[in-house]
Amino acid sequence: MIHVLLASALPLAVFFAVWWRRGRRTTPRALVTLAVACLASGAWAVVPDMPRLWGDLVYYVELHHRPYCDVWWFHCAIDRREAIDSSMLFPVLFVVAAASVLGVAWHELARRERGDA
Repeated sequence: MIHVLLASALPLAVFFAVWWRRGRRTTPRALVTLAVACLASGAWAVVPDMPRLWGDLVYYVELHHRPYCDVWWFHCAIDRREAIDSSMLFPVLFVVAAASVLGVAWHELARRERGDA
């Protein structure tokens, strides 16, 4: 979860900066773009874990010991620090980030339904 959250930090920051600059308004296109950007960035962040999906544990371990492993949003640096990797703060932050985006989307939908577009 921490890998996806950290990978989504930049798209989320850009989204909320633009949202704030536009007077706390957004478009459906911006919300979809945010989702796609977070998905792509999050997928990139977990590339070192993907060999486990098809059961290749040898390649999974090998990939985590390559010198370039941190190119995937510092994946291995995070995994090496147990205190960070096992912290319950990150699931909470993940829920807060998701709830914030949902709140913005809900508010925008309500405004559009009232005709405030």
